[in-house]
Amino acid sequence: MTAATEIDGSQGIDPASDDAARREFRRTLGQFATGVTVMTSLSPAGERVGLTANSFNSLSIDPPLILWSIANSAQSFENFQVKDAFAVNVLSADQEALARQLAQSTPDKFRGIDIREGLSGVPLIVGCIAYLECSVWARYPGGDHDIVVGHVHRVFNIGNAPLVFHGGSFRSF
Repeated sequence: MTAATEIDGSQGIDPASDDAARREFRRTLGQFATGVTVMTSLSPAGERVGLTANSFNSLSIDPPLILWSIANSAQSFENFQVKDAFAVNVLSADQEALARQLAQSTPDKFRGIDIREGLSGVPLIVGCIAYLECSVWARYPGGDHDIVVGHVHRVFNIGNAPLVFHGGSFRSF
């Protein structure tokens, strides 16, 4: 690993230098606690698609915009194109199993999950603490991910305790 800088006697690393440095970069990013969301949409054939994401963030109040990123290798990568409708389902503290289920690449990710239809028929997962119903405003390349910017059309704020991801593990308050 290549030292980049020194802080309090510790040497930093260059995350592009080798596999061990990339693993340390990923572990370091994991020190930032995030909420856990599931992005849901419909495929062009009308099938439900969804994936667990903790890369969600607010972007703008006026207009109301959010952003998140999707891996280029994601099974549903092509299902979040400009103007497509999608929903951000913010998971509650008791939805860890659901987060794990929707993080897997399986044919029927929604098996056993209680769903309500949102705008444009997009699935909303029952029991979440908040929902943002959106359309894709823009997409930008970002390394091995695309950055998806969503224009928010409707929100629901239930306001319970969130599911949190930190240090490679799910947590709650």
